[in-house]
Amino acid sequence: MRKKILGFFLICLLVTPLAFAQSAIEVAFGLKVKGLDFIYPFDEKTDPNEQLGRPNQYIEKVSWPDPLIDPKFESDGYYDSDIDPILFKGGTLEKFKNLADRDRRYNYVKSVHLSDPTTNQYMYKKGLFLLRLDKTFTPTQAKEYEKKFNQVVK
Repeated sequence: MRKKILGFFLICLLVTPLAFAQSAIEVAFGLKVKGLDFIYPFDEKTDPNEQLGRPNQYIEKVSWPDPLIDPKFESDGYYDSDIDPILFKGGTLEKFKNLADRDRRYNYVKSVHLSDPTTNQYMYKKGLFLLRLDKTFTPTQAKEYEKKFNQVVK
């Protein structure tokens, strides 16, 4: 009986954190990007990379335009909802099932950018998340994102 209780306790420890894990949308809104009121969640049909939900790939993906660098924001803060999310200048956040999948994706994206520096991005990883930022951000702006990201991801 004691072994069954101990086994049940260990299963609860492993499963409980997964039940309360942060979503990509929660983390993205937690970054509190000034002037941003919307985040675009991709699904398996809208993901431009066609990787969402595929084996060993991200399980959630969201993107957003940042008013600091996206010229499509009007002076009143309005952003045309008809603009394709792959054209956003801002950030993308991908969530993974495990750290191995996250690190594999990080290394792949990094290798792509090393072979073609014109596509370079800022990338930060913490927990099950990979944050990718447009290269248009200044290093100071990207560091601010990194700081917020590290505070938000548990």
